[in-house]
Amino acid sequence: MARSKNNIITKGLSGRIGKDIVFKNINGETFNGKYPDRSNVKYSKEQIKNKKLFAEAAKYASKIVSDPSKKAAYKTNGRFSVYHAAIKDYISRYLGKPRNSKQVKKIIHKHLEHPDLNNRQVKAIKYMAKCITMTNAIYQRLTGASKPTVTRDLQELVRLKIFSPPKTKGAGAAYSLVNP
Repeated sequence: MARSKNNIITKGLSGRIGKDIVFKNINGETFNGKYPDRSNVKYSKEQIKNKKLFAEAAKYASKIVSDPSKKAAYKTNGRFSVYHAAIKDYISRYLGKPRNSKQVKKIIHKHLEHPDLNNRQVKAIKYMAKCITMTNAIYQRLTGASKPTVTRDLQELVRLKIFSPPKTKGAGAAYSLVNP
């Protein structure tokens, strides 16, 4: 890409002109270049799977946003729009590698025997049989509990070695079942 130096016509311009020229505005500077030719790009199976998942997530989010009652009922933490929160939740449900049903039943049965679990935690463990990962936001919607209660429940499930601790901290941290 070439930098458009002090060009009054292209300054601040971004977008494309047909399939010939592309303009980008990066840190206040305008760059222009040839429209990218992606006709020879070969996507891996993982990339194709992820593109399909994102397309499904976008479709799901659009349905949420277009229905006023669903949109009003959808809880966000204020950082994201309903659309982006719905995409994030949809994708987080499908993270991880699926297990076979016999293995899942065995893991869940083992965890459900724990005497210190409350009803919310039991519900979350059963949910994990289908969705593989759990975030704070999903747990909140699933149980209707407050954010502090959800945080305590999830920390307790980690302490009991039923959920593995999340790999990342903060919003979107995903928990998964521990294989006993």
